[in-house]
Amino acid sequence: MITTIPIPERASLKDRCAKLLGALVFVLASSDALAVRDRPYIDQSLGYNVILSDRGTTLRGVSLSFDGGDPYGTLPAVMPSEASLTKLSTEYGYNTVHLYLEGDAGQNPDPVGINLALADELVQRTRNTDLYLIITIGNNGENGAIHSMQKTLDFWSLYGERYKNETHVIFEAHNEPAPSTLSNWTQQDWDNQLIMYNHIRGIAPDTMILLGSFMSFFPGSAAIEGADMLKSQGVSWDNAAFAFHGYWNLPDIEKTIAPFLASTDYPALICTEFWPGDTENGYNAAFETYHIGWQQFQWLGANDMDLENLKNKLNVAGTVWKPELAETTWPSSGAPSIPLGAEIGIFSRGAGMFVSLDGTNLKANKASYSKASGENFTVVDAGNGHVALRADNGNYVSATGDGLPMTVSASTIGNAEKWEWLELPSGDFSLRPWGGGGHLWGTVDRGQHAGKITANGDNASLNGPATLAYLTAAGDAPAAPTPPPPPPPGPFFGSPTVIPTSSMLFAADFDHGGEGVAYHDIDDENWGGQYRFDVGVDIEATNEGSTNVGWIDPGEWLNYTVDVQTAGTYTMTFRVASAQDGGSFHIEFDGVDVTGPLTTPNTGAWNTWANFSTEVELVSGVQVMTMVSAGGFNLIGYDIQQGSAPPPAPATDMYVSGVVVGTASAGRGQKYGTATVTVLDNNANPVSGATVSGNFTSGIIETGVSGVTDANGVAVLQSTNSAGGNLSVEFCVSDVSGSLNYDESSSVNRCF
Repeated sequence: MITTIPIPERASLKDRCAKLLGALVFVLASSDALAVRDRPYIDQSLGYNVILSDRGTTLRGVSLSFDGGDPYGTLPAVMPSEASLTKLSTEYGYNTVHLYLEGDAGQNPDPVGINLALADELVQRTRNTDLYLIITIGNNGENGAIHSMQKTLDFWSLYGERYKNETHVIFEAHNEPAPSTLSNWTQQDWDNQLIMYNHIRGIAPDTMILLGSFMSFFPGSAAIEGADMLKSQGVSWDNAAFAFHGYWNLPDIEKTIAPFLASTDYPALICTEFWPGDTENGYNAAFETYHIGWQQFQWLGANDMDLENLKNKLNVAGTVWKPELAETTWPSSGAPSIPLGAEIGIFSRGAGMFVSLDGTNLKANKASYSKASGENFTVVDAGNGHVALRADNGNYVSATGDGLPMTVSASTIGNAEKWEWLELPSGDFSLRPWGGGGHLWGTVDRGQHAGKITANGDNASLNGPATLAYLTAAGDAPAAPTPPPPPPPGPFFGSPTVIPTSSMLFAADFDHGGEGVAYHDIDDENWGGQYRFDVGVDIEATNEGSTNVGWIDPGEWLNYTVDVQTAGTYTMTFRVASAQDGGSFHIEFDGVDVTGPLTTPNTGAWNTWANFSTEVELVSGVQVMTMVSAGGFNLIGYDIQQGSAPPPAPATDMYVSGVVVGTASAGRGQKYGTATVTVLDNNANPVSGATVSGNFTSGIIETGVSGVTDANGVAVLQSTNSAGGNLSVEFCVSDVSGSLNYDESSSVNRCF
């Protein structure tokens, strides 16, 4: 087999050699060798710096956490499969993974290199799946500081050297290295950026470096001053950029972005973290407007349900871009059917009218397309995947900035006349200009230009204000695409679940039919935002890789159509979690209560899971099983097997399932620190008589505090020292002793 190795013209000699060598290694290792992605680069064609991939696309993606989570120890590293990584590009239109590889935090005892094997594997897998990989060192929730510059430099000494020739890898110097807004950055903070840059650049001369990673990107003046200072000290923005996080209001973030658009003297920008809920608030859409890449703070545990959750948020916001791969169809087609050379009439879904010339502007003012002069636009190939639209007056449609009417007076094609044709899953399309502001087509809604067409749109959702349709022949308005109808009432998978179950019947797989038919919930919002986006039941992803129903209030219920194969005795096993006592529910079959009230165990946390079982008598046949809640628990699902359940094996281990800190009055305005520690055995039963020892580590510093658990498995520990003011304490468990073995690895709030 002969393998062609593409090497872009702009690649340096060193990059060419490295790429050639890497590709040859793959050829030797596999008959299905893949070409390695070339390095991203800084584009200056808009008059400011933009990071683009080797295919001229923005870097978009999701994040992984290998650093232990926030706080440390709460999130195990999960290596995504190559199939999951492939789906990032083929199904979701992304091209980048952002990785918190290791942690720099006071609570994190791990040495540099603890995740070396994981890093090697992910570098290989992202290379194999044609994705970029941004590597950074995290803070484990202790954000706003570089806790150890030496550890940070050692991190880059190892990983910078190891991956400097990996052309798909990007280095982000340090996650959130200074507190809050840029107004809080000191000269030392900026000097630290220079120290890290020089260290990394000395190791990896050709790798793109991301500096800043600002927690809250505001104000712009401080950001520009910092960029100028770094440039004066030798930082080259030709292969480096500023990363920022979006933990601030969007208007202020956009004000901070604005001065970076004034000159190529300032660094390119990329957003490497922001709150997932802000996707629906237009953050991704805003970044698309400025051709700024973004890495969503989701998928940290490689749970693919997070990808569907993010997709739903992007659909709600109507955020759209063109994927790199031809086979990708969401959020738009990677291989759009563009009517190049055709004369078309353009219909605005938002305005409900066809577009026509209005002097040197455009207006949506025609109820039908007659092909009369002024109504026609010829689609012209503008190169590099863009089109231009030539009007009947012989000039091209130009974007002129947010809120300003488009003009039709340009005789040649420049940046403002280049449009990206975005073919939507509905068959409609949207247009985004390369220059001239970057917003999608929309309509001026007020003032002297009201009704005129402008590039001010962001929402290309189904029939949204930035969606368009076209005709090539005279005619009336194209029929509006309709959303798919909801599934008819009945079993979630189309047929009743067979009992005995062959696998877990997940709580989230309740029947179709909606409120009052398939379920009852006290509100119409899915507070977990996962899995089923058309229901009011609150569904979230678990730390076990499945779903659970949570926020279950008294009186809520879920229906499941089932088919009991044989009448008789069955054992129902429920997988639940709760951070409180007294959670309860019962199970009905065709309206008959077969269990009576079932009390759920206090597992110590809302995501610490345990099984408990009960026996029921069932009749045969198709019937509706109903879980009726009295509140106080989360539920993953049900396992229903014929016969009586064997008694559980005697407990052998115990673990700390929860720690709640607080204070108690010491008099005279002083307070003691308190820690309420819950200890359970491996059957999720409370352990009494266990001695819990630990340390207060913040607010009050005191070691060797101990207490004994009561019949509920609870020990309340109190400091002997006290402190005044608005006291807040932290506590960690150093040991638990008793009749059972202490399972430290399963415990929370451990001391390190």
